Amino acid sequence: MRSIVAAALTLSALMPLQAGAASITVKPGDTISDLADRYGVSVKSLMRENGIRNSNHVEVGQTLRLPSGARGVVSAGKGRHTVRGGDTLGGIAARYRVSERDLIAINSLPSADHVEVGQTLKLPTSAVLPKPKPVAKAKPTPIKANPNATSHTVARGQTLTQIARAYEVPVASLIDLNTINDPNKVTIGTKLMLRDTRRPETSESVSTSVSTTVQTSTTPAAKPVLTATASQPAKSVQAKPVQSKPVQAKPAATKTAAPKKAVEAKPAAWRTYGPLQVDWSNWQSMGGSMVAPTLNSEGKPIYVAVNCSAGKINVTSSDGAWKSWIAPQTNFERDLVMDRCKKTA
Repeated sequence: MRSIVAAALTLSALMPLQAGAASITVKPGDTISDLADRYGVSVKSLMRENGIRNSNHVEVGQTLRLPSGARGVVSAGKGRHTVRGGDTLGGIAARYRVSERDLIAINSLPSADHVEVGQTLKLPTSAVLPKPKPVAKAKPTPIKANPNATSHTVARGQTLTQIARAYEVPVASLIDLNTINDPNKVTIGTKLMLRDTRRPETSESVSTSVSTTVQTSTTPAAKPVLTATASQPAKSVQAKPVQSKPVQAKPAATKTAAPKKAVEAKPAAWRTYGPLQVDWSNWQSMGGSMVAPTLNSEGKPIYVAVNCSAGKINVTSSDGAWKSWIAPQTNFERDLVMDRCKKTA
């Protein structure tokens, strides 16, 4: 009889498990009939599936294949769980919404108490992987805008538009003043300049000289001379202060003096270039350059001049004194020269 049992066990060991076939491990007290009844199969089909000839001879630890159609069969899915300190089989089962019995079966555990830290457990196909906890979005730091502030440090969640709105400055001004390449990406901790705080006398990093002879780089022989002197520009284009709010500006009631004859001022048409508001409809020719009434970042009236042949720009201080001619230094200065010179090209 022992030889028959041994032959059956040898045969079952040599027969590979079919792909996807469910299997069980014989535990103490299990019999063929009990197992067949538990999984809803016949004794004959269970014996035939495992090559067993004597239904009274099964050994503890023996692996048996279940015939197709067996009920309550648990298969391992792709999910895995690595046991951590403090884990229990009951806790793991509850987390993945499976039974302890299923975990014991598919992992061939001796008991529910036999789990070790670092051990990887297979999870049944019915296991539900817990959803990751949603990451709370950082709330933007509210901006307490100081109307006299000259800079702002970007906090978490703040955008360029939000900062511009809080300080009532144009977004374009922030972009130009801080040379921002991507307005949608502002790094936390970046210190943004809100307005040009440089003194009028040095705002364009120029010398105190007013009269300058400019030579173009493209035509060495051409030497356009700007005849403006310290007194002439302020006198020849002298106008009464323009209102500090460009949007509500009314047509100027005064006349802007040209070098030879007075020209009646046109209704203002303001354009924003960085911290400057330029009255685009009142450009006047003077000494080979074009001059326009302008408001600075503080809303004070000044004048800006553009010499297209030389590609230079000039500006007065609030007292009307002209500075030296320079090449555009910032993006908004380059845009201003380009727009003005396109018009005259």
